[in-house]
Amino acid sequence: MNNKLVLVSITDEEYLNIIKVLLRLDIYYSELNIKDNKVYFKVNYEDYKNLKKYFTNIKLEKRLGLDGIISFIKKHYIILISFIITYGILLLLSNVIFDIEIVTNNNELKRIINLYLEENGIEKNKFMKSYDELEIIKKKILEENKDTIEWLEIERVGTKYIVNLTERVINEEKIETSKRDLVAKKDALILYLINKNGTSIKEVNELVKKGDIIITGDIIKNEEVVDRVDAKGEVYGEVWYTVNTTVPYKHIDYVKTGEIVNHIYLDIFGKKFTLMGKYDTKNEIVTTKVLLDKPYLFFKVVKEEKELYEYVTHTVTYEEAYEEALKRSERVINEKLSSDEYIIDKKVLKINKYSSKIEIEIFYKVYENIGEYREVTPEVVN
Repeated sequence: MNNKLVLVSITDEEYLNIIKVLLRLDIYYSELNIKDNKVYFKVNYEDYKNLKKYFTNIKLEKRLGLDGIISFIKKHYIILISFIITYGILLLLSNVIFDIEIVTNNNELKRIINLYLEENGIEKNKFMKSYDELEIIKKKILEENKDTIEWLEIERVGTKYIVNLTERVINEEKIETSKRDLVAKKDALILYLINKNGTSIKEVNELVKKGDIIITGDIIKNEEVVDRVDAKGEVYGEVWYTVNTTVPYKHIDYVKTGEIVNHIYLDIFGKKFTLMGKYDTKNEIVTTKVLLDKPYLFFKVVKEEKELYEYVTHTVTYEEAYEEALKRSERVINEKLSSDEYIIDKKVLKINKYSSKIEIEIFYKVYENIGEYREVTPEVVN
């Protein structure tokens, strides 16, 4: 401690008396000055302790150098730690995205841009991106949206991103109003046909293949096309399907146990830190609710409600498996049909019985809307 300088002061003491003591004790001092009835000077800490034997009114004003810094830290460590933590939090928050503004009146384009930003990690409560990362994201958006975006810029303003863009204006060619034909969208036997506009090419009880014209927009007179209109009509037909279905004699269902576990955790930039109630199992149905999510916080508090279940094995007979196969096959067909469509007839073509399962093949006749409109190639007007 001999090399540790301190600043001391002596009150109500003659200047010359202090000098005499310093010289007599062979004490090195520096920067001696007088202010407000006090004599200030610098000495080594050990010399200061010796001087206390001669001057009762001597006072240690300040420790100097490294010792002074250490002393200051020890005295004010709580304030310093608080300052460091506060500065760290502010530094962290200053690099978190709190808001994103996409400057355009085109809501669909705004939605598309927002999806691109989310895919590349630009969303609220996530960390800011570097300049190079923003350039890569910007380039990707422009390359994949050449037909809709002319120019795009992503600008950081504090804790906010502002996306400015210019939509691309395309000079479209003038196209005549298109005309349509009513065609078959699948192979079928026509059972019902109403022509509301145009010329019928096919009739009821006639077979058609996918793409065949049923009602044309061409108005034909004396075997010549005298006009072209928008074909319109309704056509239903008999369509054919073959469905193969397999049903095992044993299958596993899950049954809810009635037990519910609440898992509450902190979500800090996608990382989970459990607060209470974690339950590790794959046999669970999870519903999630955000309890705390504020733009000025860098974390979220999330609650997971886990409803537990267990697996149960069921065994069925051949007859039960056969009935289940019929139901499943019919369900496959009905899922394709609308309210005005239905199954006309069905026939089991093949049954394969195995030790662990049954396989059946069923042929269906279905009453179905078989018409769709196909545009006639329009002429371009320059």
